[in-house]
Amino acid sequence: MQDAEALREVYGAGDAEEFAARLADRHTAPGTTHYVVEADGRVVAAFALTSLGRLRPGGRSRLFLHEIKLRSNVRGTGIADDILRWLSTGLGVGSRHELLALTPPGQPPAGFAGFGLTESHHVFKWAVPEGGGRP
Repeated sequence: MQDAEALREVYGAGDAEEFAARLADRHTAPGTTHYVVEADGRVVAAFALTSLGRLRPGGRSRLFLHEIKLRSNVRGTGIADDILRWLSTGLGVGSRHELLALTPPGQPPAGFAGFGLTESHHVFKWAVPEGGGRP
């Protein structure tokens, strides 16, 4: 529950019980691992990586970086660069794995270019209305 409360603080919304239920439910995001970034013993960011299966012969495996959320008071302090550096050195992104990163339209993080990330795909969203029914 402590992790769930820390995530609620990072997102600035929701309740700890919902975060705890989502973290415990392996069916919420199959193939996805959720990570937190700590600084001075406090959770300051969260992100998720999903392994994407590929059928293309000879294609590198792909990881999908999403659900990136930083506490507002740590934006611009290099946390996003730290995450990208860890992905590169710790997981082999850019050498063993390709990375697709989901960002808001027109808002690529400044550090992306420094790590060699370039615009590659366009994402389209089929939204689900509140309550889950058709509009």
